[in-house]
Amino acid sequence: MIDSTKKYNLISLEKILNYSFKDKKLLINSLTHTSVNSGELSSMERMEFLGDRVLGLIISEELLYRFPLATEGELSKKFSYLVQRNTCADIARIINLDKYIILGKSEILNKKIKDSILSNIMESLIGSIFLDSNYTKTKKIVIELWRDLISNIDIKIKFLNPKSELQEKILSMNKSLPEYNFISVRGEDHNPIFTVSVSVMGLDSVIAEGKSKQEAEKNAAKEILKIMNNE
Repeated sequence: MIDSTKKYNLISLEKILNYSFKDKKLLINSLTHTSVNSGELSSMERMEFLGDRVLGLIISEELLYRFPLATEGELSKKFSYLVQRNTCADIARIINLDKYIILGKSEILNKKIKDSILSNIMESLIGSIFLDSNYTKTKKIVIELWRDLISNIDIKIKFLNPKSELQEKILSMNKSLPEYNFISVRGEDHNPIFTVSVSVMGLDSVIAEGKSKQEAEKNAAKEILKIMNNE
């Protein structure tokens, strides 16, 4: 039994999804994190398992339709980005799914809901919609939620590995490989900020920061690519 506030929240979420559940218990179970009933069999985890497969099929089918000339490798790259944890978590944030998640005490103490939880609940929600309706309806909802990401997928994956892209671009121009230099690290031990620079022949060095040395190097590569591409 859920209170009136929770009922209102469920109605609000259904409006966002443009879908009304026939079985409200499916929706509640999909939003109830494993931390609520620690150690017990979780309906949410089972629906997450299903939702992960349903999402994969929907995205695969849509990519084949949208990109008829793409190679298997190109499709795989697009697919990986669209179904990865960070993407599912981003979609969850867009629809404010964090407002509807039912958490146990161990997770309520955290000020910010982890990406892993948001991603898992997003997949669980997809699984519950599939069980409550059918594939066609679920696909319609998923495609609507992922629409902007799918439409801009080539732009999104362009900088997935900016260091590799920069290296390929430099080699194609017969120039020396980019040179990365560590500058400094500051901040607390648990939350450091790394600063690095990257140099490319014929261009001024670019400085960037990140939560790790690797992230800082990627950010630096991304910035110098923008300069090289006149963006």
